[in-house]
Amino acid sequence: MTCIHEQCRKLMTISVFLVCFALQMHQTHSFANDPNVKANIASSVAKTERRDMARSSVGREICEGCNRPPPLCVCQSLPEQLIDTSTSVLILQHPRERRRKSLSTVPLMPLVLKKCTVQTGYNFTPQQLNLVTECLGRGQKPLLLFPGPDAITLDDDVNRDVVQNLQNEEQLLILIDGTWGEAKRMIMQSPELIKNCQQIQFQSETESIYPSELRKEPEKHCLSTLESCAHALMRLEASVECATEAKMYLEGSMRCMVNKRMSVSKSRNRVPRFSRPDEKIFEKNKRVDEIKQQLFS
Repeated sequence: MTCIHEQCRKLMTISVFLVCFALQMHQTHSFANDPNVKANIASSVAKTERRDMARSSVGREICEGCNRPPPLCVCQSLPEQLIDTSTSVLILQHPRERRRKSLSTVPLMPLVLKKCTVQTGYNFTPQQLNLVTECLGRGQKPLLLFPGPDAITLDDDVNRDVVQNLQNEEQLLILIDGTWGEAKRMIMQSPELIKNCQQIQFQSETESIYPSELRKEPEKHCLSTLESCAHALMRLEASVECATEAKMYLEGSMRCMVNKRMSVSKSRNRVPRFSRPDEKIFEKNKRVDEIKQQLFS
């Protein structure tokens, strides 16, 4: 820990040096002697120092079961054993979506489904995805859940026989995880993969579990990746019991995540950002004054 703090102090020294150098380069300008500018610079350097120290400290506590902070733990909503569906699920995740951890539903899915794989990237080919090459090697086409003119509508009675045939074999279900814009770009940039897949879709409109204050969808009926997977499994699984169980735990874990997120957000909103303890404010201002002395004395 001492070594880490020493590294942060070195970073702080470099930051101070760069600020001083910049001021020397611009000393002919009036802003260099402006007390407000000096205070802002000192405050900015102090903030950078605090962030570096926070990042170097021991990370926050994480639940070993769901890999989430204790206030957001969803273990109570997870099955005792992973659900072994006949359908394998492959999630192609946009890199930006991976960074939206607090509201992403994808991290919940491997905690419920035994056959669930996540791959991250901007575009994909069949050769990059082992599950796809294995599926093609069996003479099957993976099922890509994405709307299109040639997509099979799973909940249309006209396609009942087609859906029945799909249920008779173990399927590979591919889901695209990202915003609609990101998903469309991933599809456009993966033409070979799309060519080797059979697209599927839904026509019924189901409202998402996401409340609008947490995450806004383009349309009311737009669903999260987890919810889309749950609905697809209900149509593709030969075992109604297995599909129902998977859907129950998938949606249950998402509801738990949303409720915990909403609860934490409400509790944080009750305490204004400026109502910090006097001691912390004193220490913060003290450090700003020290930096001002280092820079401008």
